[in-house]
Amino acid sequence: MRILFLVLLLILNVYAEAKASGSVSRKDKKSKSSVVVNDSAASEVDSSKTAEFGMAFVPAASDSTVLLRADNGADSLVSGEAVQDTVVDTVYVIMPESIKKKKKQPEERSIPLPHQTAYLGKGLSVGIGAGLFKASDDCDCLGVWEGQVEYHYKKFITGGIDVRFFGGTLDSDVMLMYQRYRFNARLHKTFSWIDFYASVLLGLETTDLSEFRKELEDGVLKKRNNSDSDSSEVARSSVASEDSVDVENQEFLDEENNCEKMFSLDGFTLGVEVGMGAALGRYIGLVGSASYEFNFSWAQQVTFSSGLAFNLREVWPWARKNLRSTWISFEMVFQRYFNRDVKEWAVAGFLGLQFGI
Repeated sequence: MRILFLVLLLILNVYAEAKASGSVSRKDKKSKSSVVVNDSAASEVDSSKTAEFGMAFVPAASDSTVLLRADNGADSLVSGEAVQDTVVDTVYVIMPESIKKKKKQPEERSIPLPHQTAYLGKGLSVGIGAGLFKASDDCDCLGVWEGQVEYHYKKFITGGIDVRFFGGTLDSDVMLMYQRYRFNARLHKTFSWIDFYASVLLGLETTDLSEFRKELEDGVLKKRNNSDSDSSEVARSSVASEDSVDVENQEFLDEENNCEKMFSLDGFTLGVEVGMGAALGRYIGLVGSASYEFNFSWAQQVTFSSGLAFNLREVWPWARKNLRSTWISFEMVFQRYFNRDVKEWAVAGFLGLQFGI
């Protein structure tokens, strides 16, 4: 009985403790809920005050925008704990135009080519040159002047005209002014530093030395035939004149063989040319070409040229600002006729200047 009584007391004690702990937890929940209600009420008061005084946008810096609450006056009116809200909006950073990096335009590059011209990609090329021409060992040197204009229709197609003048005393009898006009159309294959081209040529020649030789020979014969003398003297002089004429004719023939054949082109000429140019760095360039021309006077001419060019535009500020290209070149030209029994190579040297517009 005592044991049962003790067990009953223990159960009652546990029940009483459990009941007491449940009432305490309910009181805590009530207090927490009241605190939440008070906090929500305070937040509603704050929000209403905020609505009264409004919100203000205050610029924080020249390159960003920050949204701040203007509640300096509201803090003094709201009793209890004051809560300060700070809302930060998205920050936009605007770089000034002066700091923006400008895109660099690709630098214009040119490649020198033979005959005082250059590959530009677009625009107009103008070249001039002057030098000396040595037809053979039996002929005197002549002065040579050359000019060329070439227009870039597309990056791979160009067309132009060049004019060449030979002038001076060819030998003891003839002063020469020999002119050549050539039209060309070129196809280009270009890489970053080198250009290859192939072109067709249409030429016009205006001088044939055989006409000078014939006029000079006829003048000598006429002068000999019109000499007045006695009959005996005429007989003697006729023999002497024939001998002298034979000697002069032989001299003409020798001189013609030596010099005239170097200037045998007359009328129209058709031809082809291949060439290249290379820009070896910023300042130095190499050029070279080979051409074949057929003249309707049945003369055939083969020409080779090579040269060295200097990029004047890189060291001349005015040219860098106003011109597409400026090259100074020195060029050697070697030519020969293959169907006139000519056994010598004619040689010419040019110093030229090229402008790209």
